[in-house]
Amino acid sequence: MPADEIIITVYLCIWLGIFGAVWGSFADCAVSRWAAGERMFTGRSKCASCGHVLSVPDLIPVFSWLFRRGKCGYCGEKIPADCLAAELAGALGLVCLGLRFGAVPALGQWLVWGALLLCLSLTDGAKRIIPDGLLLALAVNRMIWFFVLKEDFDAVLNALKACFVPLALLGLVLLAERLLGREVMGGGDLKLLFALALYLSWAQLLLALLAGCVLGLLWAVSAGRKRGEALPFGPFLAAGAVLTVCFGDPVLRWYLGLF
Repeated sequence: MPADEIIITVYLCIWLGIFGAVWGSFADCAVSRWAAGERMFTGRSKCASCGHVLSVPDLIPVFSWLFRRGKCGYCGEKIPADCLAAELAGALGLVCLGLRFGAVPALGQWLVWGALLLCLSLTDGAKRIIPDGLLLALAVNRMIWFFVLKEDFDAVLNALKACFVPLALLGLVLLAERLLGREVMGGGDLKLLFALALYLSWAQLLLALLAGCVLGLLWAVSAGRKRGEALPFGPFLAAGAVLTVCFGDPVLRWYLGLF
């Protein structure tokens, strides 16, 4: 890679990391208020324990949490690590997308995609709900960029092929629920798969689903979750999709090359 491209990429990733961390902090605050039944976009940020209004030094993404050692600077109560996780996820996710696509117009589509996935991951983690509004936003974003990037009918055909993955999974889920007499997979997760099919090929979608299952299993084991205990799958499916888009092509080429 030429030196000028390296400089542009580094510069791009620095700003994407900053923006991603800020977006993660903002999204976590908005979702936390939404989960508590408060207005999402009004009022200044404050400590959930003592109610003290936070100042600028308290609101620097990632660094404020680390500098305060995860505690409120006014009352000393612990600040949930969820906020730090959201900030890091936002920063790492957008940086990875920036490294994957570089400074091209198509990057805009994927940055919005990643930002929306972070939001729905937080809502699913907070209240086990994937709002239809966020899924619609994913679809609208893809539609807008379809025209902006002047894509052809092949993109539509690829999306139709990819939709067979959630359709097949829906059939398996309905059969399993009928046999077991309990919910196997949430409807929001299935709708998320349909939304992801607008962006990913059928092979990428299968890999994203597999990666999400592996990530969810690893998290359940590390967190000591009991067998059969429900857990929000949206965050893991979203993470699997981002990992697939950014790093999945070599894996798919290797696997498909076996046949």
